Amino acid sequence: MAGMTTASATVGRPPSLADDDRKALILQAAETVFDSLGYGDATMEEVARACGMAKKTVYKFFPDKASLFGALVDSHDVAVIDSRAATGEEQSEVRLIRLLEDVAAAILSPRQITLTRLVIAESIKYPELAQRFYRDCVEKTMSHVAQALASDPSLRLPPGLDNKTFADMLVSTLLGSIHLRALMLNLSREALEEELRGRVPLVMDLIVRSLPAR
Repeated sequence: MAGMTTASATVGRPPSLADDDRKALILQAAETVFDSLGYGDATMEEVARACGMAKKTVYKFFPDKASLFGALVDSHDVAVIDSRAATGEEQSEVRLIRLLEDVAAAILSPRQITLTRLVIAESIKYPELAQRFYRDCVEKTMSHVAQALASDPSLRLPPGLDNKTFADMLVSTLLGSIHLRALMLNLSREALEEELRGRVPLVMDLIVRSLPAR
């Protein structure tokens, strides 16, 4: 009977999670806690409670709240956008269009909107959060677009205009007030993406294709 009891307990025990799965659950919980409480009032204890893990498990992967926030930024959509400039399978203009679509979709994703709101709300009290976010999200995104521009052999920028500045102009023109409306008015992602789909060809016509060819 004792053997049967042990076997039954083993069968009913949930499988242990791999470290990557645990980290993903912790980050998901951290996003929820940061969003509801703000960075300042959020605690590692609250994150542990939200993900249903012991505090020591959370601390095993993230030694403090700052490292947890940093990992959340690093895991975000914008941080993992692949630079299409690195692939030669498509024409340069097609790669740029796809990259602009990817960038816009990532910036307007629910996770990115949540994180951006958090950083804006806490930027005065915790400037290091804003600095980390700007470096690892905004600058990295612009770097991807600048690489795509640099890889286009047909693109000739006017004197004094470099690829990084032009990338900023492209993304800013593409998003315009859409980003502000997403942050402030809580519009549906579907409506925003539909508007963006119409903007991409306009941005290409107005800005990219109007440049003189090499």
